[in-house]
Amino acid sequence: MLKLGVYKNGWKYTAAVYAQSARSCSLRLFDSSSEEPKAVIPMHEDPVYSYIYTCDFDIDAAEYDFETDLGVLNDPYAMRMCGDETFGFDRRYSRAAIPSGRRGFKDFARERTEYSDLIIYKLHVRGFTIHPSSGAKNGGTFRALAQKLDYIGSMGFNAILLMPCYDFCEVMPSTYGQPARLNFWGYGAEASYFAPKTSYASDKKRVCEEFAAMVYAAHSKGIEVLMEMDFAADMPDIMMLEALRFWHEVYHVDGFRLMNSSVSAKLMATDPYMKSVKLIGESWSEELSVDPVKRARPVLAGCSDDYMIAVRSFLIGREGGVKDFAHKISDNGNSSARVNYVADHNGFTLADVYSYDVRHNEANNEKNQDGREINYSWNCGVEGPTANRGIGRLRMKMLKNALAVLFMSQGTPLLMAGDEFGNTHYGNNNPYCCDNEQGWVVWQKNAAASEIRRFTKEMTSLRRAHRIFSNIITLRGSDYIHSGCPDVSFHGTKAWYPDYGYYSRTLGMLLNGEYAITNHVKRDTSFYVTFNMHWEAHEFDLPTINNKGFRLVLSTDRSNTYDGGRTCVMAPRSICIFAVEKCEGPIRQTRG
Repeated sequence: MLKLGVYKNGWKYTAAVYAQSARSCSLRLFDSSSEEPKAVIPMHEDPVYSYIYTCDFDIDAAEYDFETDLGVLNDPYAMRMCGDETFGFDRRYSRAAIPSGRRGFKDFARERTEYSDLIIYKLHVRGFTIHPSSGAKNGGTFRALAQKLDYIGSMGFNAILLMPCYDFCEVMPSTYGQPARLNFWGYGAEASYFAPKTSYASDKKRVCEEFAAMVYAAHSKGIEVLMEMDFAADMPDIMMLEALRFWHEVYHVDGFRLMNSSVSAKLMATDPYMKSVKLIGESWSEELSVDPVKRARPVLAGCSDDYMIAVRSFLIGREGGVKDFAHKISDNGNSSARVNYVADHNGFTLADVYSYDVRHNEANNEKNQDGREINYSWNCGVEGPTANRGIGRLRMKMLKNALAVLFMSQGTPLLMAGDEFGNTHYGNNNPYCCDNEQGWVVWQKNAAASEIRRFTKEMTSLRRAHRIFSNIITLRGSDYIHSGCPDVSFHGTKAWYPDYGYYSRTLGMLLNGEYAITNHVKRDTSFYVTFNMHWEAHEFDLPTINNKGFRLVLSTDRSNTYDGGRTCVMAPRSICIFAVEKCEGPIRQTRG
């Protein structure tokens, strides 16, 4: 098959570009400091492949671009773009460096981490470290991100998910009377999908090397690297597939989250080269999920707002959501995995979910009409910042509730960078154009931030210590090995009787450790979790489980205590986690 881009071909170079709407196309060659091309070479449509223009050349040059009858064409196959230093990629000058040949960067052999063991930390490369509070040198770059890998690992995360960090155009042209704006996030932008983003490198001449070094550093610390890819709707399927192959082959990227529906799911899921590469989409059809290329374990995962909506709705006490909540926290998928989040880039930060009822997007200059209209949030009594200590304590508890649910749910948890210490976007639920403190991670170091960080680390540690919270089997709600109780069961304030009524705000969940094999031999500890999202206290029965007792392991409200009996009084809007006594494996006691 004809390879696109510019590449070495024996003693000469070959150039090939896809230009579906163009009637003519030329290759322009430049010296690195020249504004005018040193040579213009006409290209001809390939006789076999429609809409692909090709030419050969042997002229020494540093950079190139393609000019069609419709204007200058961006080459999405470029290894690295050379554009305006302010915006990284300038659509007026989409010139790329002449490559010396495709080459891979060093990496080392390592085992792939399964989804059941993955804990994902999602971040924006620039926004993560650009604020001085990050303490990183060369803030906002791949090199700065590499400096934060020890911190990420110490918090219990073993994968990072990068928002678009290929070379995209940050300039959004004026439309419908609006002035030109900045695309800080990179979604929906014109892009070179085969190039790390120039402006995210501390040395603009060594972009590829800096990105590769960051990936290598992550792998050396046991952290996988995943990328979000937001392909253009008119991009050919085969080009999308080759882009994924490229990042995996050259930079050893471990997987991708596909951000739009234009991608051919069947092509991606059944490609033999991608059989060991993680692919996260909104959903996968049953046809694709049933091991299409004889995968021993799933590399496909679904990721949508459904989990977020169910969890947020239940935690703020909305009616009619108990049964959906129970299903979402116990579902780890079947032949495809599940990736769960309570807050993503698109919407409030986790702290803002409990500080704002409505969006505050005035800074986006769209008259506060952009972003989510319904956020499933609750300001706990006051909109925005407050000095009221009671509201502050309530918001802290709600944050802990959300973190506890995320990390005890089946499936793979995903946390946005900064949510582990209460980062805020000041109520802006769509800061796509805010390359400032409203869109960055500001590294808080106050007492509240330290408490949230401590609790997050306790939850990731608890999850990693117990397979029961990340089971590799699909939970059925039945006792098919005759252990004495189902693999998962749900309860109300009365044991064994779940209340799924419209006005119910309470739930109990029993996870049977006999169904969680830790090392092919040992069974895990069983856990009982109680949820009281009512504004009043409730007494919960604790179920009888083979005559074993309970130990309170964690509570999101310090007033929740347990005296060893058969009941527990739950404070309003709180969660308790109990471990079943006399089971193998460590039982961790936390302050809550």
